[in-house]
Amino acid sequence: MNTEIEGVILAGGESKRMGTNKSLIKLHTKPLIEHVYNRLIEQVSHISINTNQPIKIFPKNIQFNDRILNKTGPLAGIQAGLFQAKKNWVQFCPNDCPFLPINLVEKLSFCIKDKGPTIILPSLFDHLEPVFMLCHRSLLKNLEDFIVAGGRKMELWIKENNYKVVNFSDPKEFVNINNLSELAKIEKENN
Repeated sequence: MNTEIEGVILAGGESKRMGTNKSLIKLHTKPLIEHVYNRLIEQVSHISINTNQPIKIFPKNIQFNDRILNKTGPLAGIQAGLFQAKKNWVQFCPNDCPFLPINLVEKLSFCIKDKGPTIILPSLFDHLEPVFMLCHRSLLKNLEDFIVAGGRKMELWIKENNYKVVNFSDPKEFVNINNLSELAKIEKENN
């Protein structure tokens, strides 16, 4: 566990493709977000959840809403997470990736020693996984300025900053579940 890094689960999306709150959809009898929480809690000092509708299985005092309400997608959750952060570094994870790496924070935080990057993110076969970023809270104003200027693309914002990429090799760790057919497929594969 890294006591200098806190975790934020991004669960503020509209879940349009799922048709209901994605956080609460069950995979093997547990809500998706509970899988994410259980894999992340061992890696960080504490976890908060960015959600725009309360998730009853978690205490209210660890949940917070977006502060920017103009449908900016995950960037709004990241902005809110950086705003409420108590630690300098925040590990973000989406609510729909139940197999996230159990060594995610360890591998990404190793790059903090480089004394340079303010965003560290995983890459899988040369594909960035931006919603799994480890981000320094000093980027709050920078992100707010990007959003106010009309920015919506997470990768564009990342590339405007000092970032570092860490390679991962297991595609299962970054699988996200967006609809019921993907859920059924994953349940079948993991029985």
